[in-house]
Amino acid sequence: MIQLPLVLFIVMAELSIGAFAVLFVLDWRNEVKRSFLVTYGLIYIVLTGLTYLFQQNFSTPDLLNTFPQLDKAWTGYLSLPLLLFFLLMLPYNLFLWLDKKAGVGGKKEGSGGSIVRVLRLLSGGLTTLAGLATLFVLGMIYRPIAPNNLLGVFTVATFFAAALALGGVMTAMWLGHWYLVTPALSEKPLLFATTLVLVGVLLQVIFALSSGTTTTYAQPDKSTAPAISATATAGAQPTTPTSKLQVKPATDVPTVAPLGADVMGWLRVLIAFVMPLVLGGLAWVLVRGRSFQSATGMLYLVVVCAIAGEAIARGLFLMGLS
Repeated sequence: MIQLPLVLFIVMAELSIGAFAVLFVLDWRNEVKRSFLVTYGLIYIVLTGLTYLFQQNFSTPDLLNTFPQLDKAWTGYLSLPLLLFFLLMLPYNLFLWLDKKAGVGGKKEGSGGSIVRVLRLLSGGLTTLAGLATLFVLGMIYRPIAPNNLLGVFTVATFFAAALALGGVMTAMWLGHWYLVTPALSEKPLLFATTLVLVGVLLQVIFALSSGTTTTYAQPDKSTAPAISATATAGAQPTTPTSKLQVKPATDVPTVAPLGADVMGWLRVLIAFVMPLVLGGLAWVLVRGRSFQSATGMLYLVVVCAIAGEAIARGLFLMGLS
């Protein structure tokens, strides 16, 4: 399946960008421990580095330009913002290491206006902007696939909503796990992160209903494929170059997908929308009651559902690429 690397790259990009953006907002709000910021700042560097390597191998302009449905005017702009997103994480983490008063309680200790904090927030803000630019370029590249939703506006918006849902739940899950070792923390940051997850999923629902499509509108044009009849003579030559011609042996049995697109669409609704909203809502209630262990368990399930649902959604979205 030629679309699988593209699906994996899109999910990885949304996850890494959304996760860092939520982490940066928590840092800016001074609501989590410095140790949490340092630990997952490093983890997100690794995740983003893997995403960039994946893009360089499976989502380069040369490869994307082979798909006639994509907007080739934007394919050349994908690598730069993603590389900047990765590189700008390095000074952010450096300033985070240098600022010993970062995190919760920093303002009380007089670090609110320190030079290191200002530089850290500046680099983190630029990193987040580079990530948002990457999502915008991704959306513009794939916008022509579904052109009937306000010139592709909803198609572009789905990338931002998915990043908020995926990244938000990943950071929220890690934060909930952090409560298991530091239970005295305030519930406000985890409640805030869980709220972002619910907002992201609700936006996905709205954009999915507004766009009215889950699969690629443009299917491969089979009218140009050479017709080879059973009575063709042995000397007949196809008019299409042999590199474009794929003829199955007569003994081949037609491949039938175990699940149709409609079934996969409903499965996506269940896994990506219904279950995250229900489980995320339960997690939100549990956080308010300071039942952090149970809330973290719910968030683990939301992570699995969000990633699986987004993979299904992007697979359906890119189904007709040729």
